[in-house]
Amino acid sequence: MSGQKYICSFLNFANSVTFPPYSASNLHTHEMCEIFCVFRGDGYYITEGSMHKFEHGKIFLMRSGEMHKPYLTNREPYERIALHFDASIVDGIDPERKLLSPFFDRPLGKNNVYNRSIVASTGIYDSFIKMGNLSDSNASNDLHVAVLLFSVLSELKQLFDAKLYDEPNSNTATMQAVVEYINQNLSNTLSVDSICEKFFLSRGQLNRNFKKTTGSTVWDYITIKRLMLAKAYMEDGMSAGDAAIACGYGDYSSFFRAYLKKYGTTPTGQVR
Repeated sequence: MSGQKYICSFLNFANSVTFPPYSASNLHTHEMCEIFCVFRGDGYYITEGSMHKFEHGKIFLMRSGEMHKPYLTNREPYERIALHFDASIVDGIDPERKLLSPFFDRPLGKNNVYNRSIVASTGIYDSFIKMGNLSDSNASNDLHVAVLLFSVLSELKQLFDAKLYDEPNSNTATMQAVVEYINQNLSNTLSVDSICEKFFLSRGQLNRNFKKTTGSTVWDYITIKRLMLAKAYMEDGMSAGDAAIACGYGDYSSFFRAYLKKYGTTPTGQVR
């Protein structure tokens, strides 16, 4: 991987990288926001049940906690640029975080993709190139990268406000509804059978289509989302026991084991 840059530990820019066949990452989330631009590859990008085909210059936006993964459809490698930043980086000049509306003011997995034909009319690609040329992290370069980042965020907001985002594959509409339902009911009792009943699906249909459109099994998805929500509650001062209950865990020992497995630390031992 080529140059990486940091601005007060809030920003990471990963320059263009070519991945070997089938080395794309598994379904995952970041605690930071991400701007992902693909330049080469044959496949799809999956975000919370939405699927978008790879196209040269297409840009994908993910907010913190939004589950996503690239899915390659053949043995050709792919190239991308990824830009990660903490949402708080804008607070000094934009305390209401209006610049981040393309990331947060939309449903999960929706309205977060922009085609090259739209982005080419902006200066976003030029900003990426300039960031990539700033290979050394120092005060001067970090300031320049920050200015470029704000320029990119401003232009993305204009595209978002004009509703110039791309629409996902229409075949994923039911699974998007399932994803939305799960996220709205994490604190309630959830089961594969109850979801099947609500959406008039057999277990086979639900499991097969959910895995295809999210990259995860239904129960793994529920578990990850509940643990992320519990972690956020505890970081805000809630006790581990109360966080477990608030996230739908009736059994604290199950919550404890799941949390330790995902984060490598106990719920009461997390760093705040």
